[in-house]
Amino acid sequence: MATSQPEPLVPGPLYDNSNPQDRSRLLPDLNQFLLSHSDVRTAFPGICRRLNRLLPHKHAGMALYEADSGQLRLFAQTVATGSTPLPIGFTLPLDGTPCGEAFRLNRPVLVEDLRSPQFTCETTKELLKYGRRSGCWVPLRTAHSVFGALWISSAQPGAYRTDDAFLLNEVAGQISFALANQLASEQLQKLRRTLDEQIHEGTLDFEGIADTNAIGVVQWDGDGRLSKPNDALLNMIGLTREETARVKDCSSLTPPEYHHLATQAEQELRQHGFCQPFEKELLRPDGTRVPVLISAGLLGKRTPPWVAFVMDLRERRRISPEAAIGNGRYAAPLRDANDLASKSPAMNKILREIEKVAPTDTTMLLLGETGTGKDVLAHAICQMSHRRHHPFIKVNCAAIPAGLLESELFGHEKGAYTGAHTRKVGRLELAHQGTIFLDEVGDLPLELQPKLLRVLQEHEFERLGGTQTIKVDVRLIAATNRDLAEMTTSNTFRRDLFYRLNVFPIRVPPLRERPESISVLVKHFVQKFAKRMSRSDLVVPSATMSALEQWAWPGNIRELENLIERAVILSPGPDLRVNLDELRVISNPSPSTGQTLCDVEREHIRHVLHDTNGVIGGKHGAASRLGLKRTTLQYKMKKLEIARY
Repeated sequence: MATSQPEPLVPGPLYDNSNPQDRSRLLPDLNQFLLSHSDVRTAFPGICRRLNRLLPHKHAGMALYEADSGQLRLFAQTVATGSTPLPIGFTLPLDGTPCGEAFRLNRPVLVEDLRSPQFTCETTKELLKYGRRSGCWVPLRTAHSVFGALWISSAQPGAYRTDDAFLLNEVAGQISFALANQLASEQLQKLRRTLDEQIHEGTLDFEGIADTNAIGVVQWDGDGRLSKPNDALLNMIGLTREETARVKDCSSLTPPEYHHLATQAEQELRQHGFCQPFEKELLRPDGTRVPVLISAGLLGKRTPPWVAFVMDLRERRRISPEAAIGNGRYAAPLRDANDLASKSPAMNKILREIEKVAPTDTTMLLLGETGTGKDVLAHAICQMSHRRHHPFIKVNCAAIPAGLLESELFGHEKGAYTGAHTRKVGRLELAHQGTIFLDEVGDLPLELQPKLLRVLQEHEFERLGGTQTIKVDVRLIAATNRDLAEMTTSNTFRRDLFYRLNVFPIRVPPLRERPESISVLVKHFVQKFAKRMSRSDLVVPSATMSALEQWAWPGNIRELENLIERAVILSPGPDLRVNLDELRVISNPSPSTGQTLCDVEREHIRHVLHDTNGVIGGKHGAASRLGLKRTTLQYKMKKLEIARY
């Protein structure tokens, strides 16, 4: 597919993004502009000129997902005068890049500085070479699929705020609709040209049409009957060719809420001989739904039978309940979940509970030690719910200073405090109609807890410094490694808030309680890091796997991932080499009776400090892994006489 050449950005007048009037001009203007252009690629420079008025940027781009390579490829871009464009055909991996994370997690990604340790792959380093320092990445998606990402970037760190991400996400929604229709039309038109040639040559064979790109083909009679379906179509509807022939009305294959689309399509067919692509769902005999894109018509024919072209969107739906299991970016994919669950009764029980509660709006509380996978379970819950196509906003209550947490959660008005020069939209408002995930909720300051309780009970709040009551519809998922029930007895956590959070608690077991899961996770991490480092597949020796399965893993999955990453780097040959001196292989993970509690705590802290190379603070530091504040860990180290290195 052709890629547009980069065109220079022409700066427009700068408007205030917090001003609703200025913001309201942009979206209708973009909508009219897109309607007047059939090709989003050629229209992209004009889109960016308009966007630049509210969100000044040095570079803007779109990347589309390629199933063959499993990567995102640059589709269109614009650059400011004097800036260096990315090379044509530039690819971005799904792991280790903000573009890949926005696509994979189906949510906006705001990066204040690309030098962050969160994004350390070679592609991100290349972006730094081209002068990118900060940016905002949002997914390109339709109702049923995520197919790419849109971004803007700046040469300055910290150039964008959450308000900017919210606006760019709305812009991406308009672009996505136009681009999805364009790409689908191009694919369907290509197939129709092929059929045109076959008809002209007298070689048309519906049953023999190849299932390229999962496109189904079927004849559609005016009375609603289907005939001559190809294998791809049969796979979508879950019927045999004989069963399809007995279908008297094709409306029985779709849910009732989509019947009006078929009526509209028939009207277009009779008037124009073809209908524009539209999304709907097919209803299989087992009750499952298959998202599809449908177009119909052939050779300007206005009388039945017509030919319907059906594109299966299941493979393009990048976010699904099968997306991940385990822990964050180091999770084992849920396509291995059946294997993992069958080996681990504890995980099997959790997965069954999640399947029952995910479709509801019930508040959930995920309990467990640090590194056990609470954040990815929250993502999985969201993707199994009816809110999966709406924002998923994560807030780490321990990572944000207490003085700023209220502004981050609830937002603030202009002039609310010194330095508040513009209005800020809070995370709760950004999560409207979606899901908000409060990680480390036990660190939420007491003074903010009544305000959160009001959101749970009355679904409303006011911004900091504001008087207007804001209604919000969100599903709350909270997580903590603390004992909230015990905190209520010491008056460090409100009892009424605890009861509101504890509606549906799920305890995520530590890795030492499910050692049968270790082999699945090890294989996943080996494949993940070998692919990232362009290594051939590594083999895990049985002795090494046995040693890994016997270790108690006090740092849980996070500790396991770090060990495997280090081992992949240091393994020169086809066998994975793990420094077993770093593990104490013991048959009984319980500490010996000769050790005091201080001895056990000292040993555990030393082990985690060794694993982080002495780094205490930060997202990947020892304090974060231990579930402690940085100052608390420093106090314990001084008390237990532990050296930093």
